[in-house]
Amino acid sequence: MRLRLDLAYDGGDFYGWARQPNLRTVQGTLEDALYKVLRVHDGDSCFPLRLTVAGRTDTGVHASYQVCHLDVEDDILQNCVGHTNLTPVKALEYRLRGVLPKDISIHSVSIAPSGFDARFSALDRTYVYRISDAANRENLDPRMRGFVL
Repeated sequence: MRLRLDLAYDGGDFYGWARQPNLRTVQGTLEDALYKVLRVHDGDSCFPLRLTVAGRTDTGVHASYQVCHLDVEDDILQNCVGHTNLTPVKALEYRLRGVLPKDISIHSVSIAPSGFDARFSALDRTYVYRISDAANRENLDPRMRGFVL
């Protein structure tokens, strides 16, 4: 079954999207959380987790709305239900929200429609660059410091 994950993240403490050895990345953090809630071992040859993303981001780049997909077997997905009354997909969404760090937020998890591919099904991508022309960077709104150059 193919699942669609819609998420957001503050990229300030990440070395980009793509998993890299010994570096904190969005993909690595999300895949580690998935291994935990699906109760499979990292690198298990029976169940290699691979996220496909609509578009990778670089070090320090934030995403207010990012889409990725994951292929998972029904019996593996069932592992995250536990003692809840939730459907497996909603249980995954709920449990991911509980284990992910505060700088990654799950908007939703859903069953992807037939033929969906996060990268190739994207209809558009929007990039916003915020550059301050303030003479003194200290005068920036402190809530925007991580979002403005």
